[in-house]
Amino acid sequence: MDLISDTKPQGAFSALLGDQDLTHLKFVLRRFMSCDFGGPLLPASYWRERIAAIMRQAHLSPTQIQTVHRLYLYIDGFKRQKARATPEETPAVAADQ
Repeated sequence: MDLISDTKPQGAFSALLGDQDLTHLKFVLRRFMSCDFGGPLLPASYWRERIAAIMRQAHLSPTQIQTVHRLYLYIDGFKRQKARATPEETPAVAADQ
């Protein structure tokens, strides 16, 4: 019988884990999304799933939820910026389909 099958950390411990995970993601997300290798090393979908996993694993405070929203906005902004930087590729793809 598995007693810890679907439990989340509670209280201050949960908040601490959430803070640590979000702080780590803020650091690595900005670093990996803006690398000099011609684009991000990992796709935006990977980062979105990492953020969603943190939300599933910890009880987040309102401030932590705001941080989550800012991270999602950062990913969206990066995707928009990348789309604006390469407008000549978009019509070619549409014309091929």
